[in-house]
Amino acid sequence: MGRPATGQTKVMGFRPPKQLRDEFEALAEAEGRTPSDALIEAMHDWVSKKRRQHGAEVSPAPVE
Repeated sequence: MGRPATGQTKVMGFRPPKQLRDEFEALAEAEGRTPSDALIEAMHDWVSKKRRQHGAEVSPAPVE
């Protein structure tokens, strides 16, 4: 999986609550992962879960 070269993907920013961010960063570091990689995995998991729940109602977004 990994991170694509700079400029090939759109940057996404958000502001999680401090306690959640701190715990997330500590867990990622404990596993030797970057927060970016852990967030990408979490997004994949969430999208897969929603696709299973909604079936054909949710179609993949077009690739940019």
